[in-house]
Amino acid sequence: MKKLIVLFSIAALLPFTGTNGMLSPAYQGAGQDTVHLMVSSELSGLVDKWISEYTGLNPEIAFRKDLITAEESNPVLAAEGVTGIVTEEYLRSVNNNLWTMVVARDVIVPVISSENPFTDEISSHGISPGQFAGIYTEAGMLTWGAVLGNGDETTVNCYCPDNESLNCCIAQFLQTENLRGSIIKVEDNSHLIESVGNDKYGIGFCRLSGLIDYEKNSVREGLSIVPIDINGNGILEHNENIYSCLNDLNRGIWIGKYPGSLCRNIHVVSGKAPVNTTETGFITWVLSGGQHYISEAGFSELIPGERQPKIQSVSSVQAVPLNDSRSAVNSARVLFILGTVIAGVVLVYIMFRIFSSGKKSAVQYNRQEAGAFSLQSLEAPAGLLYDKSHTWVFMEREGAVRVGVDDFLQHVTGKITRIKIKGSGTKIKKGDPVMSLIQNGKQIDINSPVSGLITETNQILATNPGVINRSPYNDGWLYTVQPDNWLRESGKYLMGASYPEWIKNEFTRLKDFLVTAYKSKGLGYETVILQDGGELRDNMLENYGPDIWEEFQTMFIDKAV
Repeated sequence: MKKLIVLFSIAALLPFTGTNGMLSPAYQGAGQDTVHLMVSSELSGLVDKWISEYTGLNPEIAFRKDLITAEESNPVLAAEGVTGIVTEEYLRSVNNNLWTMVVARDVIVPVISSENPFTDEISSHGISPGQFAGIYTEAGMLTWGAVLGNGDETTVNCYCPDNESLNCCIAQFLQTENLRGSIIKVEDNSHLIESVGNDKYGIGFCRLSGLIDYEKNSVREGLSIVPIDINGNGILEHNENIYSCLNDLNRGIWIGKYPGSLCRNIHVVSGKAPVNTTETGFITWVLSGGQHYISEAGFSELIPGERQPKIQSVSSVQAVPLNDSRSAVNSARVLFILGTVIAGVVLVYIMFRIFSSGKKSAVQYNRQEAGAFSLQSLEAPAGLLYDKSHTWVFMEREGAVRVGVDDFLQHVTGKITRIKIKGSGTKIKKGDPVMSLIQNGKQIDINSPVSGLITETNQILATNPGVINRSPYNDGWLYTVQPDNWLRESGKYLMGASYPEWIKNEFTRLKDFLVTAYKSKGLGYETVILQDGGELRDNMLENYGPDIWEEFQTMFIDKAV
């Protein structure tokens, strides 16, 4: 009887599923798979890279790219079917009704050599906008004593990039139109950084992206960013003290603690919120995978905490409605079809209840709850060696070491949507970051359990990252490595009974983290997802935002013992 009911349901829906049915996607037109981009000239290289990488992943998508000037941006960016990728100044005279979203930034920072004898003093008190204005605008040669008030007679050597857009930002920050004639102009950002690094009495403004050592996630060795004392009181107050590390600086830039004149936003713009899946797919990728190419072009990518809400916002849009005289007719048809389908479903349900009413049992639908996460639910195959970075290693017959992440970690994160790994031929060192597990823009970085040379990476993970959840010890391996210090490093691994004992302590640490982190976020103790008996919920981080993932990185992963 159930089969008859299913067949009846299918037959009831058949009239509406043909190729000419009214339930087909509403958006139509020859340009459906073409993205028309209008781009400001200085972003041309970045956009070319985005197009190249995105079409490599989606060869069915075509792009048309045209350059625009700030003068013509108003009517062009408002045109239907156009998506703009432009810097801040292109929006100053544009209709405020445009849809815009920040996807990157052009951040300029003052920098000095770490060998500057006044580095500690400058790092403690900062330099105010007024002091910077004196350095860059007062006639003649200025001394460090005049800037810092310490009587030193050493001349300040001022550097500035020979770049019109950057100089406009610097002039805005200094609130002046003219820089003094003795300023040393250098060819580009990289030359400025090199010049200041070699001049312990020099100071200059450069793009932040060029200062970063991305392997260490820190400012390049030999250089220091100058803190800006915004209110000029000689004290870096709480809202100004964002320079202790790059993460704090980037977060401060995002939430507006850094001078806006030294930070130009890069926007995606259109006449109205994009709903064509071709456009939204590209914008979503720019906010996720496309972020990796921003620093190569000299700009600053968004931090994960800013990306995720934007990705969710873009991904939640609906299909484009028809915009012609058939709209009303098709809407009526759709309503009629939906009404008919609903009536059919009700009829099927009534028939099912009639035919099944004489049976002793009925079909029950239970809401699936997240399972408990406990020591008993973990897999830990014998024969593997485990590291306190929540990774495992296994030496194969030919001497290569296979590396992966343990089952504990994937139970905590939930479904992994992308994995960032290093390529074959890369030298790695035990204790240094070697991979990133990413879930819809949120990520944690995992340290290497072994030192050596990567000889192979698991290519399956590039297209199917979820395999690390299903099979962390088999198909979900990450690298094979030719080890450098195997005898010394292998003595510190966990094996046999030592791993279960250590994992018990990790469960305790995890509960402590949840209590501390969730309370600090003001979510209340009840959101610490401890169930009856003190068990944890499986995939506990899956439904929480980047801020909790960042806390997990710093409070749990980085403090593993």
